[in-house]
Amino acid sequence: MDRRRALAYARVGVAYPVGSVAAAVGLAWLVGWDAGLVVLALSMVAAATLAGVTLSETGGMRPPEADRGREQQRGILGLGGNGGGGSADGDVPDVARSRRARLRVFSLGLFVLTVALVLVLGGVVPGL
Repeated sequence: MDRRRALAYARVGVAYPVGSVAAAVGLAWLVGWDAGLVVLALSMVAAATLAGVTLSETGGMRPPEADRGREQQRGILGLGGNGGGGSADGDVPDVARSRRARLRVFSLGLFVLTVALVLVLGGVVPGL
């Protein structure tokens, strides 16, 4: 993995979720809410977002043949796919150019971080 791609994944998958959790916990502290419940709510939102993005990318339980005609048509028209469109920014990481990829990486990072925090704040991990 090249340096630009690693930095893009680190920014979207680590720095943004850490900042989001810190902002949410800070806001909860100012309002007087329990920080653990806010982190738990963030975890549920991240899980739902990750499930929704995954479902939209896979098309649910559709067979792979279902999109073959659409991909061929888009390739013939030059709108994308491998059939002739091509990507002008092929060297740019997909996290930097795709909104769906950024959302997937962000929600995955947020989910992993919040689950770890729920385990720590809930007292499941002894000694912390």
